[in-house]
Amino acid sequence: MAVERKNFRRFTYAEYVEYLKPFLLKVKFSQVHIHGTWKPTIADYRKAADKMKIIQAMWRFHAITQKWGDIAQHATIDPDGYIWEGRSLLEAPASAVGYNDADKDRIHPFMFEMIGNFDIGAENLEGAQLATAVKLTSHIATMWKLPDSQIKFHREMNPAKTCPGSSVNKASFLELVRDWSDVDMSPADANKIISTWLSPAWFAASTKAERDEIHRLANELRKASGQL
Repeated sequence: MAVERKNFRRFTYAEYVEYLKPFLLKVKFSQVHIHGTWKPTIADYRKAADKMKIIQAMWRFHAITQKWGDIAQHATIDPDGYIWEGRSLLEAPASAVGYNDADKDRIHPFMFEMIGNFDIGAENLEGAQLATAVKLTSHIATMWKLPDSQIKFHREMNPAKTCPGSSVNKASFLELVRDWSDVDMSPADANKIISTWLSPAWFAASTKAERDEIHRLANELRKASGQL
């Protein structure tokens, strides 16, 4: 009998960073592909009593209806900033025709979806979800030594799409990626201050000068806790 349901783990950003570490020597990510789901929407996610069912519904559509063998993406970022696992990181994604690099050498893009309809006039990519998307993009690009040119929005690979959403400006997104440097998640107390207070303030800052000052304060915390 065919599998009709698959369970998925949900990670905090810090947990997902730890999850990624063993894969550095197992797979070569050639690009980062960024998508927005359009459907399900943020509203759909908020209404769901069981959030797992939202991810499972995507899996059924991708794996069974579309016959892609599994959920298309390697990771899904929900509106609360959590990261849900997707298909195996060792397998090429079902990202965009002609861009999946499905070969035998484990060289392929890392693909993630952000839950929401981010077209103009619909929903907004903001807060914890934006923070995780920026930090994850930065982390993958840093670990696998990818330049900005290898960070791709879905619409760049398929001009018929607005994905990840017409309201998401790539230049602004890349500026956030460039400005962000990953937080070492230990020791716990320093990290808690950085992730709970400084990280949201960084994303709420309206100027680069404000972000630079928040970065400076975060680095002072890292020094005080023996991380630098």
